[in-house]
Amino acid sequence: MSVSLQIAIAGTGRMGSAVAASAVSRGHEISQYFNRENPVTEAALYRKPDVVIDFTQPAITVQNIASYCRANVPAVVGTTGWYDEVADVRRLVNKHNAAVLYSPNFSLGIQLILQSLRAMAPLLNKLPEFDVALHELHHTAKTDSPSGTAINLATELVKNIERKHKWGGSTTPHDPSQLEVSATRLGHAFGQHQVIIDSPADYILLEHTAKSRDGFALGAVRAAEWIQGRTGLFTLEDMLSDWFQ
Repeated sequence: MSVSLQIAIAGTGRMGSAVAASAVSRGHEISQYFNRENPVTEAALYRKPDVVIDFTQPAITVQNIASYCRANVPAVVGTTGWYDEVADVRRLVNKHNAAVLYSPNFSLGIQLILQSLRAMAPLLNKLPEFDVALHELHHTAKTDSPSGTAINLATELVKNIERKHKWGGSTTPHDPSQLEVSATRLGHAFGQHQVIIDSPADYILLEHTAKSRDGFALGAVRAAEWIQGRTGLFTLEDMLSDWFQ
């Protein structure tokens, strides 16, 4: 990245700290921090940063996005747990001609998993003996369950595997039309997602394990670089599609 950006960080927890370190390592400056003591408001954005990177809490995410839109400050949002309000956010973004990119997971490795699942789905549709399930593991401080990434993966699987019509928790008896999604909260795990594919003869495990927060942080900073000069509501897949055109 040749242009140095003024980046505001919303959320001063471990993820916010990792984002700040990644941004500085790429030549950017941190212009502001927002947290509980210094919440995001339109007035608080008076310094007009080039972009805000938001890793806060689901309860305040849409309120924060509204402030970014009204202040005409592009935003990259890594907070999850608010996706039932995406339609409202889209209206906000369109109304203010704003720029927001959101993703449940900024790891490029997770994007490889998604692409792999899309490629495998047509084969699985021809192999009914294989069943599919999904499990995720995160640290005990994570507030949403299942994770936004797990929901994203589950949605893709249901969309592409014809015999799966919905996703949800464990059922008794087992419902073959439902993709079973389970979650564990344990210790300090950064994040692990497993797609389990099982048949009478085979057991296939497609797994992504985050080694640290650094991969998520770098992805968020690269998204902040990419969103410059754009308007609209984007996901990380929009950025990757643009990269690989």
